[in-house]
Amino acid sequence: MFGGATAFALHQVPAQPDTTAITSGMVYEGRAIFHGKGMCAACHGKKLEGGQIAPTLKSHAWRDAKNGDFAAIYYVATHGVPSTLMVSHPGGISNAEALAVASYVWSVGQGKVKP
Repeated sequence: MFGGATAFALHQVPAQPDTTAITSGMVYEGRAIFHGKGMCAACHGKKLEGGQIAPTLKSHAWRDAKNGDFAAIYYVATHGVPSTLMVSHPGGISNAEALAVASYVWSVGQGKVKP
């Protein structure tokens, strides 16, 4: 399982999580949450292309999730971004669901999977 799962559950994001432990199942679950319960696609687009409301989540010059780091993506999903429409736990997702969404977004940003 994900090497930092315990730390994530306690809201203590490790500096360098083990992204090699991200499974296709985590990415699949994250994709489903992104397009469903999390309502992420409403602002970030169906292909993570972004738009007027929210930035792209594909590889780019990241503003809030610095450098597109996995831990930073997870942090944004669980803490939101002040003074923006990005709320913590969008759609009421749990920390575990946020971890799956972060796995999906990070994997797309790294070119490992398609949106």
